Amino acid sequence: MMHRSSSRGFAAPVTHTRSRARARARTVSIGAVAFAIAAGLVAGLCVVYVWQGTRIHELTARRTAAAARLVEVEERNRELRFQIEQAFSLERISRIARQQLGMVEPDIVRYVRTANGEDG
Repeated sequence: MMHRSSSRGFAAPVTHTRSRARARARTVSIGAVAFAIAAGLVAGLCVVYVWQGTRIHELTARRTAAAARLVEVEERNRELRFQIEQAFSLERISRIARQQLGMVEPDIVRYVRTANGEDG
């Protein structure tokens, strides 16, 4: 730093060199700030890009797992429908009626007429 000498015997700093140093510091700091902002923006975009790719892979895996689960559930539903159809089939009910309840097919069918002569 440059100093001026005065009549009193002490040195006073030169003020015009400080203003130049401040002007240079501002120019460098503005450039550094602009660079930091640009670098931050680029880094942020890179993070978003990587996050999106990761999220897409995660959602694709979840969709594949859900599709596999759907196939399992549909297969189970088909099995249950088949069991229900078998449980309520007329052949099964007839077999249970004959074997467990001792019922037999009627030999003679008798019809009873109603008093007013209407069918029903």
